[in-house]
Amino acid sequence: MHETAFIWSDGFLNYSFPGDHPFKSYREKKVRELLDVTGLSNFVTLIEPDPPTEDQVLSVHDREYVNLVKTLSIKGEGLLDSGDTPAFKGIFEASLLRVSGTITAVRLIAEGKFVHAFNVGGGLHHAKKNSASGFCVFNDVAIGVKKAEKKFVRVAIVDLDGHHADGTQQLLYSDPRSLKVSLHMYHRGFFPGTGDVDESGEGEGENLTVNVPLPPGTGDEAYLLAFDEIVMPRLRAYSPQLIFVVLGGDSHYSDPLVELKLSTHGYMQVLKKIHSFAESRSGGRLILLGGGGYNYDATARIWTLGLAEILGIDNDSIRSLHDPFPTTTIPFTYNKVLQVIERLKELPLPPSPSPVS
Repeated sequence: MHETAFIWSDGFLNYSFPGDHPFKSYREKKVRELLDVTGLSNFVTLIEPDPPTEDQVLSVHDREYVNLVKTLSIKGEGLLDSGDTPAFKGIFEASLLRVSGTITAVRLIAEGKFVHAFNVGGGLHHAKKNSASGFCVFNDVAIGVKKAEKKFVRVAIVDLDGHHADGTQQLLYSDPRSLKVSLHMYHRGFFPGTGDVDESGEGEGENLTVNVPLPPGTGDEAYLLAFDEIVMPRLRAYSPQLIFVVLGGDSHYSDPLVELKLSTHGYMQVLKKIHSFAESRSGGRLILLGGGGYNYDATARIWTLGLAEILGIDNDSIRSLHDPFPTTTIPFTYNKVLQVIERLKELPLPPSPSPVS
């Protein structure tokens, strides 16, 4: 019995916007091919998503909005937000299936059938309570967290996508049972315009939202410093029983929509730290989700390398997927990252909960 479930359906490929829209399912298709090419498919169990239902998305989205998606999905036209997320025929069913992939991952881990699960169709973190946003129709991250909370008292999300996880933040901002961490590019005019240091949660969720807003040009060593100085102390303080990682590929230096400079080496160093923490403090329980990524080849390589990391596999075929070298950060940008770190260090750590078995 493998420890890792790879959630897959050919139906994931139906969530792909037409025309010159940047969100295409080439990435998911390429990852599925790379599993066979690298032999990783021999070390995972392929699992079809559970049959999707509307009730799954109603845990965080309003009925009126869900009905709008259904209507425009049948019409095959119209906008689900201000313009980034156009409807196409079947978008409702395609969106539900991707959500179900994440819910299936949570169920398998909650039942103790697997330690790790990867839903490459997940990570749609911009969708909000009443609207789509940023190519995301339903927020499977927040839905998955609410599902996980039925089993686990403390859940954490570490979102490595290049854009702020604004939808996840909105939906879980006051949630006392989830730590929400987002590392993302942040500057004036960049989508979605949120995710500064002072957005740290409200009510019972105070100090449980952690935004790490990084300047354009942040490379591996500066990103890792921010992760070590800010994210790791908060994970240790919170001690989650399950960790979600949104492994968005658009923090990569080649992405056409984001100007961060992570290489595959930087990504894997971050994931290695999360994986090691999960093994020591979270019973190993880890769910990987896809997310953004608009250099399709780079994103597929990042996701495949991420799977290899949690499987503990390192061989020539895996190493061939890496970028030639790690990236570096120019001194001006590095100093800006240091300023962000200092601002975040002024904020309280999340409360340390009582131990839970």
